[in-house]
Amino acid sequence: MKRQLYTNQILPEKIKAVVLEEPKKLSLKQIPMWPLLDYNDDELILIKVHSCGLCGSDLRYYLGENPWGQHTLGQFIENPPNIVLGHEFAGEVVGVINPKYKNMLGKRVAPICSKVCEKCDLCMNGMDHLCPNTIHIGHGQGWGDRDYFPGAYAEYVPAWANTAFEISNNLSFDKASMMDLLAVGCHVSRKGNIKKDMPVLIIGSGPVGNSIVQISKILGAGKVLVIDQSEISLDLSKNVGADLTINNKNLNFKKILDIININTSNILPFSVFDTVGTSETFELGTNLLAKSGTYVNIAIHDEKMKFNPLTIASEKIITSSCNFQLKDYVDTLKWLENGKINIDGWLHTISLDDVSSIFPKLLSNNKNNFFKVNIIP
Repeated sequence: MKRQLYTNQILPEKIKAVVLEEPKKLSLKQIPMWPLLDYNDDELILIKVHSCGLCGSDLRYYLGENPWGQHTLGQFIENPPNIVLGHEFAGEVVGVINPKYKNMLGKRVAPICSKVCEKCDLCMNGMDHLCPNTIHIGHGQGWGDRDYFPGAYAEYVPAWANTAFEISNNLSFDKASMMDLLAVGCHVSRKGNIKKDMPVLIIGSGPVGNSIVQISKILGAGKVLVIDQSEISLDLSKNVGADLTINNKNLNFKKILDIININTSNILPFSVFDTVGTSETFELGTNLLAKSGTYVNIAIHDEKMKFNPLTIASEKIITSSCNFQLKDYVDTLKWLENGKINIDGWLHTISLDDVSSIFPKLLSNNKNNFFKVNIIP
């Protein structure tokens, strides 16, 4: 039987998309509609994008890095030209290939942005989020040779039917498009071995850090402490339940330690989450970590760091976190739907027309008031 695309509306032959042609070159273009039938995957569906988040990893792709390769594989992978960035998205199903999914047409969904092979040793042993054969939306990963690589900085984007989760009418597309980073925050929190009523420290309170604040509380943490130099980020952390926020701009280690001890009755954080990932934050986080505690690096960079083995005395655990697993996504969507996760005050909304100009602003040293940018095509 000849394969075909089932749709509930007339689809354009060309779509508007923001294309990363090469490092530091983003262009708004008309590109051909994604050739779903040519990808040889009957699980694919077509999403009309209603909202897409601008992720910090997108900024790193813009600069020529490949954070997926660095975090997941531990190596540098050169990016192909013509990636359409964007992996945090929500929208409406407007096309399916497999007729068994025709009932999804018109549904409001928050899709997972990747598909794993389900055959490698990692997939077969419950570590599918580390699959080296991942096909990834917005990252140029796993699609083979293509003129353009699918992403959600566009009017339409492919996704996979079995991991496109229907959302309620009460959940806005803007909030639903934050699901990817919120699920990352859930996975990070679980990697931190949070213990009931024990203090947690988060270094860097951007969107992922803010999600860790909230999910740490859901998972039973005691006092949640946040260190940052952005008053906007610190205020938003307070709004979602951080017990102590510290602006460390002019503080040395001893002063930070004193502040923490005063507020935790001299109990050091059992879980430390580093969303910055510099040598300075590594040193700070590991030296503030309690005996047998866990330090989680969420921002892997390719740089050498000094490391004193005494840092991990007393059975301290030093680890990293990348991506998320299905359970993380399912649980996080439930928490977002029932109001346990709050992203009020996060979003600065722009259009596709604004994307090329906002990247340099976000990377400049000038202060801006953007906590999280989301794109409405």
